[in-house]
Amino acid sequence: MDELGEPVRLLGYGDRLSVPAGGRIEFKVSCELPEFRPTLQRLRRGGSPVHECDLLEDDVLDEEVIANLPASVPGRVQVAHAGSYVEAAVREDVTVHGAGLAAWIFPTLLDGEHTVLALTASDGSAGYRLAVTPDGVVLRNATGTELARLDTAPVERQWSFLAATLSPTGEARMELHRPGSPAPMVQESHIHEPAGQESGFPALPEGGVAAWGGGLIRVGAGGRGAASGFFNGRIARPVVSVAGWSPEAAARLAAGAAAVDVLGATGVSALALGREPAATTVADDGAVTAGGTIVNRPASAVPGPFWRCTETDFRRVPDEYDALHLHEDDLDDAGWETDVVLTVPAGLPSGAYALKVTAGEHVDRIPFVVTPPADARPAPVLVVLPTWTYLAYANWRTYAEFEEERVGLYGERRGVDARDRWLARHPELGKSLYDVHTDGSGVMYSSRARPIVNIRPDYYTPTTRGLRHFAQDLSLLHWLDERGEDYAVITDDEIEDRGADALSGHRVVITGSHPEYSSARMLDAYGSFTAHGGRLMYLGGNGFYHVTNRHPGPSGAIEIRRARGSTTAWASGAGEEHLSGTGEPGGLWRWRGRAPQRAFGVGMTAQGFDKASGYRRSAQSRAVEWVFDGVDATVGEVFGDEGPGLGGAAGDEIDRADVALGTPADAVVLATSVGHSSSIVLVADDRTISYKPPVAPDPRVRADIVVFDRPGGGAVFAVGSIAWSTAMTHKAGDNDVSRITANVLDRFRDHPGPVAGA
Repeated sequence: MDELGEPVRLLGYGDRLSVPAGGRIEFKVSCELPEFRPTLQRLRRGGSPVHECDLLEDDVLDEEVIANLPASVPGRVQVAHAGSYVEAAVREDVTVHGAGLAAWIFPTLLDGEHTVLALTASDGSAGYRLAVTPDGVVLRNATGTELARLDTAPVERQWSFLAATLSPTGEARMELHRPGSPAPMVQESHIHEPAGQESGFPALPEGGVAAWGGGLIRVGAGGRGAASGFFNGRIARPVVSVAGWSPEAAARLAAGAAAVDVLGATGVSALALGREPAATTVADDGAVTAGGTIVNRPASAVPGPFWRCTETDFRRVPDEYDALHLHEDDLDDAGWETDVVLTVPAGLPSGAYALKVTAGEHVDRIPFVVTPPADARPAPVLVVLPTWTYLAYANWRTYAEFEEERVGLYGERRGVDARDRWLARHPELGKSLYDVHTDGSGVMYSSRARPIVNIRPDYYTPTTRGLRHFAQDLSLLHWLDERGEDYAVITDDEIEDRGADALSGHRVVITGSHPEYSSARMLDAYGSFTAHGGRLMYLGGNGFYHVTNRHPGPSGAIEIRRARGSTTAWASGAGEEHLSGTGEPGGLWRWRGRAPQRAFGVGMTAQGFDKASGYRRSAQSRAVEWVFDGVDATVGEVFGDEGPGLGGAAGDEIDRADVALGTPADAVVLATSVGHSSSIVLVADDRTISYKPPVAPDPRVRADIVVFDRPGGGAVFAVGSIAWSTAMTHKAGDNDVSRITANVLDRFRDHPGPVAGA
């Protein structure tokens, strides 16, 4: 790749992020070269020539794998198509002999011509498309010829009712209703297309409109075949009639009457866009279609035009949440075809793997986790990789898009992975939950069914001068390998699928470095594990923070809503803070009464990315002296103040213990970080207006290490910092952070009785 991040000529993704030994996984690859070669690698450690460590990977020479993979695969270019819309097939026995197109619209970006509704013949030879522009509203035929125009545009971020009718005899009427206006804006005209005129219609009777049977309806997009002209904004109550309607009927629709009550069901399509917010299909209350398909998952559970602002839970007032928020850059499933199928041998050890695809000098590693088969003996140690956090950050674009601004944030220029610069010019691959759409609204969904360039073992993260997320969590697996530990690996998906059963039988469960996004089922599983004798090592920071849900279906999309009053990249709109998949309030678990401190001892308190710090050992730590076996630091002394990345063990995003937020009263605070710069900022969750002089530095800006027992023999150890596992690798693991982690792991795994204070 050159300095601009071009070209990426080989790229792929798997149909899942984890697969049990003995299971099947499919890989989809886009290759601009004539062929590529697939091999299976076991990933041992993340890194690359631009990191402070090298990538370590092993060829998997299992005979079943070798026999299962082709020696080479023909290359082909595969392209993702972003943009959300709804599509419904017109029944074959329905004849279109006029048209009525209407919808409530809330445009959020009027920077060109955007389609609201389209009705098209099956062969594309005829049809109508109703669109909005910055200057007005236009009705076009299948070839794009303008049939009628209204020179009044809807207002951005306000609801309007838009309608266009075309009678069988060619009379066209367009109208725009704005709530609160005394009268609608109306334009009437007559379409006259003599027979044989090249206008996009078949030969027409003079003064009339041709008829056809069947066809397609699209909401929020038009086009033949591939969709185009995507609408940005909310659409509610779309109505399509195959014969048009009267001005009186249009007035009733604009007043909020149901389409089938006004027009009847025959010859009418009334797609119920918001009725089932978690679904990828919509019902049709009319008889023109059998229902529609939602493409690329637009935002649902958003208020419609008749929201009364008295209720924010869509489940209680479903008729007021009858809209979808469409975006031209939504992507749920790239839809690529499968190039390589791998049946994982039943005896393949659990761990992190990649399908490595190579074409000349071009290489991509498509990662996945092999989990233990259902009948496997539980390994003593289980690592949970936080794949939902990986998805939350998937294809995060700000490194390249705001590179200069980050120089100020970091205090230095750290560089950018070339793939990020390439990604910034390829919006069709979808965005992260930290990005906003082109209309400025937040990205609520993130899917695994697309190429994700930053879930790679050699990905360079400027935030930490190298390793973060997946690449960093590989360092933990490498550390376990070097110790000869008997361990297995699963992901967030296995806990969501199986609950507490996914953890059962393992003596010690270790988290990844940043398990930020979690569901109630996950929190319940961890709580059940420690309540029934399990030992949990939370080796990260900013964990178990955001309320998250996974939607059913092949894309594995996760969903969040970002509440105000928290440290966040964007905030959900009014009435939009309930997750469409479950209906539960989104935002932070803290505001749901489940602050991370309750189950894990510590919770998110501050973040900053200039440098990391060390920890000062506390007087309380004398009660658990075994934690510090082999560690030189005595009470009051500092350890962990050196290492790769940010240069210490307490940094990036950090967590504190807080009894007021649920830290158990008997938790032992082993150490607290010291020496943070003013760039390490307290989270907004804790900031309030006060007339008392501020205390500097704020005592809440700290990372705490805690250990505590749970009833039934369980125990929890938490380090309160994302940077911890990177610091473990300093001097090839010959450091105090590594020794402390090893001491706790040995004690948790082997000691049958209480551990805190023992």
